[in-house]
Amino acid sequence: MEKVNWKVDGMSCTNCALTIDKYLKGKGLEEVKVNFIGGDVSFNLPEGTDKLAIQNGIDGLGYQVKNGVAGANQKKKFFKSHLQRFLFCAVFTLPLMLHMIPGLHIHWLMNPYVQIGLTIPVFIVGMDFFGRSAMHSLLKGIPNMNVLITIGAVASFVYSLYGTFTGQAAEYMFYETTATILTLVFLGNWLEDKSVETTQIALQKLVRSQKSMANMIAYDDQHQEHIFPVESSALKVGDLILIKSGEAVPMDCKILSGELSVNESIVTGEFIPVDKKIKDSLIGGSIAVNGSVKAYVTAVGEDTILGGILQLVKNAQTEKPPVQLLADKISAVFVPVVIGIAFIALILNYTVADLGFTQSLMRAIAVLVIACPCAMGLATPAAIAVGLGRAARNGVLFKNTKSLELFKSIQQVVFDKTGTLTTGQFAIAQFELTDSGKQIGLEEFKRIAYSIEKYSNHPLAKTIAKEWKQANDIRFAKVEEIKGLGMSATDKEGNWDGLI
Repeated sequence: MEKVNWKVDGMSCTNCALTIDKYLKGKGLEEVKVNFIGGDVSFNLPEGTDKLAIQNGIDGLGYQVKNGVAGANQKKKFFKSHLQRFLFCAVFTLPLMLHMIPGLHIHWLMNPYVQIGLTIPVFIVGMDFFGRSAMHSLLKGIPNMNVLITIGAVASFVYSLYGTFTGQAAEYMFYETTATILTLVFLGNWLEDKSVETTQIALQKLVRSQKSMANMIAYDDQHQEHIFPVESSALKVGDLILIKSGEAVPMDCKILSGELSVNESIVTGEFIPVDKKIKDSLIGGSIAVNGSVKAYVTAVGEDTILGGILQLVKNAQTEKPPVQLLADKISAVFVPVVIGIAFIALILNYTVADLGFTQSLMRAIAVLVIACPCAMGLATPAAIAVGLGRAARNGVLFKNTKSLELFKSIQQVVFDKTGTLTTGQFAIAQFELTDSGKQIGLEEFKRIAYSIEKYSNHPLAKTIAKEWKQANDIRFAKVEEIKGLGMSATDKEGNWDGLI
């Protein structure tokens, strides 16, 4: 059974996710998880199931699989984002709104045919996105939020057309309502997308840390060693690699020869380098601070430690806590209920309040537009995505969303060690000179310490070099770093030799 992870464009609410979820489960797929916030869709594909047919089915629902099977029936879209749709629509909508400004009367803008010309481009773009999505959701039996937008925009547009072609434009002209509804919802969708993108920054950093260049070792028929660069994604288990100071460890591996100091803070939170020797394991994504080793790859991709952490975070975003399961149940019946309330508002205003059909229709449209998007259907998953993203940005990774929901009840936290709480930005808080140090004096001591520590990659040495920086530093003939002891140096005259 194959595990499939896809990125799907076009989902804008909980009901969109429910539509895809219902379709995939109807095809007999297992472990189906759909997250409209991140556009993540994952499922287990049984043997013999046509993956291309599943992808075409999702495309047929009005959504688009970005990283699916080549050869699927995907159509190129003219507008690639909600921002592009909003900017296009705004060009035509703003002139329609000018007559709403007190004291500003532009007579030619009041011409109904000018307003039709300005509204039609917005209406076409809106129906291409909202209308198409609404139709597909209705056919699948799970109406989404776009149904409300489509009904409101179509009602005001058709009503205005009726007034224009029957010579009653002054009483039935609401073209600006149509254009404003579609344009502002495109703006809202873009703002929602931007807020979600900010929550993904920490996750993207983890993804980028998995991608680096590696020095691969190969031997020819003469048993001569050759080292050449390859992308870390091309490595396989058992490949031999060379890791040098300053480089990222490309994948999980085990040392064959050499010694290395490694910064594993990406996983452990500890910024102090850890010394590694033969047969020790290295974590992919960690940074080699000092030394060089030859190693063989033990795990790649999702099988690495970092890959496993990354997958845990992705799974957490697709899982649903109890509060979101409740929101999904409400969202499933929300659209039909809102349409029913809007229809009742139309009838009651027309019959009981005796407001006339025009005002009654405007109030019914207001009910549809105000109710969309559904606050609970959007706010719950958005809050989860923001919570997970902000936690990851601060180095806190949640294994599942239920833990995130329970986090509000936590009153005490116990940490296993102080190293996990440090930032890695050290500072000299206090120091004291020994008797031999007092003999050479404070300034000379700082000059010697800076002159030798600037050659070290150790975080504490870098802190000393930064805070005690000197203009007249000592020029050494020989500098050597002795693991576990410190730095040894000899000046050009050979009259100073020490360990610091």
